[in-house]
Amino acid sequence: MFCKKHKDFKFSIFLALLLCWSSIGWVDPLADKVREGNLLYHSGKYDEAFDKYVNAQINSAGMPQLDFNIANAQYKRDKYNEAAQLFEKAIKSGNLETKAKASFNMGNTFYRQGRMKEALDCYKKAVDFADEAETREGSKLSVLKDEAKYNYEYVEKKMKEQEQKQKNQGQKDQQQKEDYKKADEQSGENKGKDEEEQKSKEDKKQSESQNTQEKNEDKKTEPLNRRDEDKPSEQRLPQHQEQKQMSKEEAERLLNALNQAEKEARTTKRDAQRLQHRSVEKDW
Repeated sequence: MFCKKHKDFKFSIFLALLLCWSSIGWVDPLADKVREGNLLYHSGKYDEAFDKYVNAQINSAGMPQLDFNIANAQYKRDKYNEAAQLFEKAIKSGNLETKAKASFNMGNTFYRQGRMKEALDCYKKAVDFADEAETREGSKLSVLKDEAKYNYEYVEKKMKEQEQKQKNQGQKDQQQKEDYKKADEQSGENKGKDEEEQKSKEDKKQSESQNTQEKNEDKKTEPLNRRDEDKPSEQRLPQHQEQKQMSKEEAERLLNALNQAEKEARTTKRDAQRLQHRSVEKDW
């Protein structure tokens, strides 16, 4: 349904055609100034063309066709906000043909500003105004309608491409977040394992140190125990026991008993010596 022409026709050549048509039929002296502005415009001298249109507007203010041409010059000078305001003014105050042309160029302006949805709305309005102008005024705007439809498809395609690109970028960003999250979790797990291993090593080291200390303590206490066992029995007697004191009579009896025992021992020794001596004499 849409006219498939070269992309350059969409926003430049057709804009110039609209500019030429909008200026035909004007009378002198206004027409002379507009024609001079148009020649400058088609020569790429947009600043000078803008000055000519503004100069012509001094004596002819409020003309939608002149606002339309000034808006075209502003568009070429990359003054998109100013151009959009003048196109809007032409749409509100112009005839159906001017409304259609201004809507089309306003769609181009919104496209340049990145306002895709608003651009689509303007191209649709351009087709609607063109259909109405052909029906009511007998205007021949088939080229404008074809270009508006072409631009509508073109911008719609661009929007879908941008949406897909944003979706892909969003998925990529989400994947990166998940990758970062997994990396952080893995790092946390590794850190936990390292801490656990370190703690295990420290516990093991502490246990070995404790065992070594206990062995050393055992070595220190063993000799003391043996020395305790080797002590004389009296040193292990309770300290509260006391020796009984002997009476004088008991001491004398004990002394007499010892003297008697010693006396008997000397007698036994003499008897043994005599017996040995007699045996020798007998053998001799």
